[in-house]
Amino acid sequence: MPFSTESTPSSRRAYSILSLLLASVAGSVNATGFVALGMHTSHMTGNTAGLGEALASGQWTAARLTAQLLGSFVLGAVCASVLLDASRHRTRGRHSAALVLETSTLGGIALWLWFHPGAHAVLPLWSLAFAMGQQNALVTRVSGAVVRTTHMTGILTDIGIQLVQMGAWVRDGARGRGTRGLLHRLRELPSAIQFERTRLHLGLLGAFLLGSTLGPLLFLHYGAATLALPCALLALLVVLDFSSAAMPHAHAAPHA
Repeated sequence: MPFSTESTPSSRRAYSILSLLLASVAGSVNATGFVALGMHTSHMTGNTAGLGEALASGQWTAARLTAQLLGSFVLGAVCASVLLDASRHRTRGRHSAALVLETSTLGGIALWLWFHPGAHAVLPLWSLAFAMGQQNALVTRVSGAVVRTTHMTGILTDIGIQLVQMGAWVRDGARGRGTRGLLHRLRELPSAIQFERTRLHLGLLGAFLLGSTLGPLLFLHYGAATLALPCALLALLVVLDFSSAAMPHAHAAPHA
């Protein structure tokens, strides 16, 4: 697990960098895709609910499109997992193939939007959902199914849980030691694993929000060129993946 007492500070730091950058990419891509094409492509819970609503109301065209987005997301997750499995024995560049595929997908979408401004078509929507499926699978595998970066429901839930865990950590360490013991425990809190987890999830929320804000804002001013920003962040991760042996390993997700 990336944030446990057995993990090293360097691996936790590398994992945090990977997760935060990918969360900002997801926020930017999801919000930009909505502004450009009219649909969110990373929130599969909402899309699944939308599929049910479309089926219930007999809106077969909407149901077909939503089902296609769900399938594209799953296909992206499959492709990323295959690439991660193929490179799991490397000491460097373990995540690069999946990151390059996501970068290429977003770059292709940017070119399509550049040459078809204002047009609405299913191909870029499929591609955006495919890219988000890749990314979610990547972070899920790396984190051992602890964190996702394409949706915030689980992140907000974890923040609530971890706030209670931090309070319990302080309480247990200060029990029977009075005010002095409580103050000492609070000073030690920033070095605790519980605090690092909470800080990471707050960071993920902030990164997703930042991406969700900057993406549409830049798209309204610069159009399809805005997707160059998430592509640049992904390219940076590829460089970091090859340059640092401390980048986290991709773990297999536990079975349900």
